[in-house]
Amino acid sequence: MKLLFSLSVLALLLQSHGAAAHHSTAHFSDEVTELQGVLVDIHWRNPHVSFFLETQEAGGEKKTWEMEAGTIYMIGRAGVTRELFNVGDTVKVAGNRSNIYQEKFWVENILTTEGKEILVVAGGQPYFTDELIGGRRQWTNTGISGNRNASAGSGFFRVWSPAVGENSRIEGPETNRMNQIATETALAAKDSWDPYAFDDACETPGMPRINSEIHPHQFIQDGENIVLLGEEFYVPRTIHVGANLDPSEQPYTALGYSVGRWEDENTLVVDTTRIDYDRLDLSGLGQSKEATVHERYVLSETEGRIDYQVIVRDPIMLKEPYVRRGVWLDLGETFDEFDCVPK
Repeated sequence: MKLLFSLSVLALLLQSHGAAAHHSTAHFSDEVTELQGVLVDIHWRNPHVSFFLETQEAGGEKKTWEMEAGTIYMIGRAGVTRELFNVGDTVKVAGNRSNIYQEKFWVENILTTEGKEILVVAGGQPYFTDELIGGRRQWTNTGISGNRNASAGSGFFRVWSPAVGENSRIEGPETNRMNQIATETALAAKDSWDPYAFDDACETPGMPRINSEIHPHQFIQDGENIVLLGEEFYVPRTIHVGANLDPSEQPYTALGYSVGRWEDENTLVVDTTRIDYDRLDLSGLGQSKEATVHERYVLSETEGRIDYQVIVRDPIMLKEPYVRRGVWLDLGETFDEFDCVPK
């Protein structure tokens, strides 16, 4: 399935020892496991990269592990590319076995035949050697290019990329961790969440998760309205500006109904209600139809930076508002397609 996008079709689209790809590692064992085997296949595509490792078990039989890694962008920003891996190579890996499926594995560290240790998730530490290729600590504020040209623009209307370093945080209170403020009802919802079923069906999440990933985003002008598009799942969200519609009369959808207003020429404020998506995030935390999302995007005077704040409220699933802050920079990046293939 390839999700392609253009303005002409807008009307038809409405932790283990490291960090997760696009959903939580909660369904993997806490115990780190080492495996050695042969890479028999590599799926280098969004929504995340997968390696297939054939091992020889104690009884002599062979077993193929499906090993989930990070997204193309999150590992690629640190210099981890497809060219570092070869089908047929014997490698060692470290990661975590699935608590759900016997053949699935969350992989973080891969040691190649040349002795290079590669971190295939955004966060983590050296495991086999003293040095790593990859990891978010190796990110710089230099962009990478995908295989799809995003439309050029100016002001707000361009591709924005997550920042690192001194300019990557807004002054103020630390962001709340969603798990720490989740109610028992939200936490209990994890029991029915199967991340593999989500991945295998190539599902895409709703709000607020759809626009919270650490990937490039693009604001696109569509008449008076604005479209916010995120690279990870490539789902456009329409922000209605100047519409005379009552949000309370709009249908519930997975993306909700977003209303935007310009506080000034450099500040966009967005409020989203009518969200019909049952997960606050991809760790499986529950979400109710009472959830609302308040966003604030501030463009710098030099127009090269956006400081943003997102506040999620759900009186049933959150004990207090969830606050997330960050910074986007114009790094001249382009988008990779979301080309998930349903199983």
